[in-house]
Amino acid sequence: MGQKNKKAPVNSNQSLELVSNYVSAIQDRDGDKMGSMRSLEFVLDLVAGDAFDDSQRTESEAKQFWPAWFKAFPDMDYQVTRTIVTETVVVTEWRFMGTNAGKLDADIFGKEVDATQKTIRFRGVSIYEIINNLVTRETLYMDLATLWVELGVSE
Repeated sequence: MGQKNKKAPVNSNQSLELVSNYVSAIQDRDGDKMGSMRSLEFVLDLVAGDAFDDSQRTESEAKQFWPAWFKAFPDMDYQVTRTIVTETVVVTEWRFMGTNAGKLDADIFGKEVDATQKTIRFRGVSIYEIINNLVTRETLYMDLATLWVELGVSE
């Protein structure tokens, strides 16, 4: 059996601490710190429209997503409002607010949008799967329809 399949014991406190640090890295716009808390097999599953759309991104693609998000919303305010914790799964409900001061790239967001300078607000849920005290999967449910409406973007 390979090393990557071997699961080290964890407890819910360790999982909560890991995700708390990960959320802090999001709030600090620190993609490198986020990457240090993810496994090599990490998957970012962005569910932003059709829940059955294949929106999974690999670790290398996730390294592009978050910096693009930080660039598009440099003044972002990301606040976790609720957390549910088990040994291997942490769920956070969050609120986001930010001014769109940078371009949204088509390869990351599905369409290219120039900076609108509009401030947007929406809510979402992130589910983090934890193995060996690393995030192996981040499933991110966010309402891009609300994002596009608030930015004044039409289809």
